[in-house]
Amino acid sequence: MQPKSEPGQIAGKAIKKVKIQRDRGADLIVVLIDREDRKECPTEFADQLKRAFAKRGYDAVNVVVKNRTFENWLIADVEALKQLPGRFKVTKTFERTVSPNKADNVGDAEALLNKIGVKQRYHKRRDAVRITAVQETLNIAKNSRSFRRFLHVVGHPQYLSQSKRP
Repeated sequence: MQPKSEPGQIAGKAIKKVKIQRDRGADLIVVLIDREDRKECPTEFADQLKRAFAKRGYDAVNVVVKNRTFENWLIADVEALKQLPGRFKVTKTFERTVSPNKADNVGDAEALLNKIGVKQRYHKRRDAVRITAVQETLNIAKNSRSFRRFLHVVGHPQYLSQSKRP
């Protein structure tokens, strides 16, 4: 889905897959979408999307907006990137940019991954698989409010009552 589309268009595109999951008896439906460079805050954008789904008869859809892009979640676990020294050289500057709790505020996480990449530019598919294979959920949560929101929505015990604080 194009996250820069209007909420009604996004809901319209997603509704077919949401219906399939509901018909299969899903206990929880979560639509996860990038905020990219939209002007509204993630909470406002999520609320707009929830209302768009509700207008189509799907008021049990949860929406989580990744603040910026998926790459913001990839950079949030500094320790995971350190486990890939042949691929990424994690610098003190990188660490200060991302932590504590600043990964969502990085405007271009992909450029930041390119900056610490060893020998080649960040590859959206291959590197994402490498990084996620070594990431720890709570390490990502320490540095990403939007990831904590995701954990709250899916019922992670540490974030059942709140997602603002790591």
